[in-house]
Amino acid sequence: MDKIFLDVTLLPYRSLSKRGFRNLMFTVSFIFFSIGVYFWYLGAWPVFGFLGLDVFLLYYAFKINYKSGEIFETIKIIKENLLITRNYPSGKKQTWNLEPYWTRVEILNPARHQHNLVIKSKNKVVLLGSFLNYDDKKKLLNQIESALKLLKNL
Repeated sequence: MDKIFLDVTLLPYRSLSKRGFRNLMFTVSFIFFSIGVYFWYLGAWPVFGFLGLDVFLLYYAFKINYKSGEIFETIKIIKENLLITRNYPSGKKQTWNLEPYWTRVEILNPARHQHNLVIKSKNKVVLLGSFLNYDDKKKLLNQIESALKLLKNL
């Protein structure tokens, strides 16, 4: 059996849990419903409908955000193979097979302070962890470099 030098799964960070989302939606719905009833009582009944529309749009925006957070990437370094797989929320998979002995990992600094973690091997270039922050990209870079160094020293 081949020795695994690195097996990492990258997931985007979500600050609001599903329970927190449910609590937020309940609180917003209750407040907007109360305000809507007050305006209905004053005779400005269309405000009630617009507040309901606001709640629906907030719910929809969070659902889209959670759906985009279902993307994940896996990186595996096995004896003669560096395998990168990106899984999209739609179910589509994209896979790259790289030669670990020719691989370089670096963080590029383009304009607007976006730091891109890039893996280069021969004529292939793969952008990794676009959803990660700079510190996490540096940690991942160190992990990959350590695993590659360990592999090359065998």
